[in-house]
Amino acid sequence: MTVALQARDLCRDFRGFQATNHVHLDIHEGEIHAVIGPNGAGKTTLFNLLSGFLKPSSGEVHLFGERIDPLPPDAIVRRGLSRSFQISSVFPTLTVRENLLVALQAGTRLPGRFLTPLGAMDAFSARADDLLAQVGLDWARDRPAADLSHGEKRQLEIGLSLAQNPRVLLLDEPTSGMGSEGIARVIALVREVARGRTVVLVEHNMSVVAQLAHRITVLQYGQVLATGTYEEVRRDPRVIEAYLGQEAHP
Repeated sequence: MTVALQARDLCRDFRGFQATNHVHLDIHEGEIHAVIGPNGAGKTTLFNLLSGFLKPSSGEVHLFGERIDPLPPDAIVRRGLSRSFQISSVFPTLTVRENLLVALQAGTRLPGRFLTPLGAMDAFSARADDLLAQVGLDWARDRPAADLSHGEKRQLEIGLSLAQNPRVLLLDEPTSGMGSEGIARVIALVREVARGRTVVLVEHNMSVVAQLAHRITVLQYGQVLATGTYEEVRRDPRVIEAYLGQEAHP
């Protein structure tokens, strides 16, 4: 299988604290791959390294065979990797549709132009409407993003991540803080957006992981403890001891 995203011997040191410690990771093209582990295991640090928001102390990151860790985040996005964040990052005073329009023009030359006709945004209208429908927010297109529920903002954030048409999408805690109805919507949405692309998600909810992930990587103390299918991981004694506990035996 083609390796879409690869970490090789990836380390990140924060003044003596090893947040990631010689991490090796192969994400196959077309799979949904979950990264799990207890708090402080290094999951978000790993996402920041993969997406260019942090530079590794040592090691490398490759996207479809190209080394990307020396690149800034915007250059990594242009090469086909996009991400969402654990904390909501929408523009609250803009409408839902305007949020998507801003995201769509971000990858063009428009943001660097001092004077741009308002009509230039019309070129993105059809794509914005498509994204609204894809993430299930066409009904809220003209509402301020601040009016959305927590779960709906997460849906919008996925839409913002999709605006650059990524080949690899990183989702950081996509169901965090949601009730069962919101979780069900996001599970369906992730399955939809995973068609034709690779998805990597950090997720604490093991029910979500079980329903979505083809493979799982477990982190502990910044190191890879295990990688495998849900059934393989949930029965691994090291994983049970480190993280899953009784949750491994529903």
